Parts: sequence; C-alpha cells; structure tokens
Amino acid sequence: MGLVVLLTGMLLGTLPLEAAERILTTDHRFKRDPVFLSSKALVFVVLARPEQLQLMKLKLADLSQSPLHKDETRSELEPAFTRDGRFYAHLQSRSAASVGMVIHDTRNDADAEIPPASGFSGMRSPAFTPDAKRVLYVFAEGGRQKIFSCNTKGKDRKVLLDGAGISNWPSVSPDGRRLLFSSTRDGNYEIYTASMDGKDLRRLTRHRGQDLRPRFSPDGKRIAFVSNREGNHELYVMSVEGGALIRVTRNRERDDFPAWHPDGRRLVFAAERRGRFDLHLVDVPK
Repeated sequence: MGLVVLLTGMLLGTLPLEAAERILTTDHRFKRDPVFLSSKALVFVVLARPEQLQLMKLKLADLSQSPLHKDETRSELEPAFTRDGRFYAHLQSRSAASVGMVIHDTRNDADAEIPPASGFSGMRSPAFTPDAKRVLYVFAEGGRQKIFSCNTKGKDRKVLLDGAGISNWPSVSPDGRRLLFSSTRDGNYEIYTASMDGKDLRRLTRHRGQDLRPRFSPDGKRIAFVSNREGNHELYVMSVEGGALIRVTRNRERDDFPAWHPDGRRLVFAAERRGRFDLHLVDVPK
C-alpha cells in the first residue's frame, strides 16, 4: 500500500467548460501518465485496485480499454514509447518503497531491466530520444536527483545532467538537440532546457509557483506544462523560448499530466471533477 500512497499523493485536476474538449473515460478512477501511441490509441495509468496501478491501452475510435499487461500484479506507471512503437519503457514496483525500470523490445518480445538500489529508491520519468537509441530517466544519487541515460538494453549508463536541487521530467526535442526538464536548482521548480551534453543551460520560467512536467510539442515549437502559479494546478503552453504563455485550463480542481496529441493541436490530461478522475482531450489555443 505504501507505494500507491506515495504515488497517488500527486493528485490531478479540472477543465474550463468553454474550451473544446472530449471526455475519454467515464469510470472516475484515479488516473495519471497518459501518452499517445499514435493518433488512434494511447496508454495511461489507472488505479485498478487499492494496491495496484495498472497500464491501460485506450482506443480513441470507440474508447475501449484493455490492460497492456493483463497478468501483471505489480504496480506500473510512467510509460514512454519510441516514435515507431518498437520500444517502450515504464516503471515497476519492486516493494512498497522501491521502483525499477523495464525497457521492452516489442520486435523481439524481450525485457531489459534496471533494478532500484537498496532501500527507499527508484527511477522516475523515462523518456526516449527521437532516434530510439537511448532512454532518459531520473535517479537520486550522491544526494542529488540527476538525469541519466542508458541504451535500450539498460546498459551504458551515463549522467546527462547534474546540478543543485532536484531535476525531473526530462523530454528531448524532436530534432534530438535539446533537453527539456524541470528543476529546483534556483530554489523552486522552474523549466529549463540544455544541450544534450548538459551544457548551454537556459531558464524558461520565472515564477513563485511550481512549473512541472514540461513536454515538447511534436513540431518542437511549443512546450506544455503544469503550474500552480494561479493557485491551482492547471495546464499551460508556451513557446520553446519561454514566451507567448497561454493558460489552457481553468478549473477549481487539479488538471495534470499533459501529453501532446500527435497532431500538435490537442493535449490529453488527467482531470479531476468533483473528486472523480478521468482523461480529457482539449484543444490548445494558437
């Protein structure tokens, strides 16, 4: 139960009626981490049982759902997929307080695993490079939470970014040149980019609120993220340089975990409505 309590401490959100939106689920169970497989399907995490988070696949044509791993009994979360769908990575519980990472090769039906270290530890936030050769992830080591990468077999582990504070939610630009992430290195969660060697650091946001979970748009020109800068967690979009800020949602409850639709015009996210949780798809203003 400890893992689920820890993970579900990151609750979700609420959306404006005036925004063009589509409700994708209606079971009202806790949800997080949606990610598109294609324009026709996505994968997300649902609280299937009191002690299990489960990966689910949703078809957009008829909104039907099916477990990605039907017989899995451990909690799984934070899925990430390569563009061609050959590889996907996700986190998997090992105990109530430790989380490992699994990288699955769909072509060869083979898993590579990176187990957690001893004690209370685990990986977070897997993301693939556009060429599908490397997996980025976050791990706390030496008193700091760093961004690492490894190959698709879980080998050749390297530190991409190290610095003061906590770094999390890495995302790579579609051209493979820039690393996007959120960090507390300046005292509060703000959004930054850097070159893929960790240099040329650029701070994109400056606000008292927390700016979290940034993601590049499919064309690399915009960034979606979550912020509580207006007193509640809502979805925002800005240019890749940090300007042209647009607030996408406006609700009394929490909107969270945005992911870009492949068309670059919409976001799927986890929405809270009167204490119930579902996935919504919303148009992004230009």
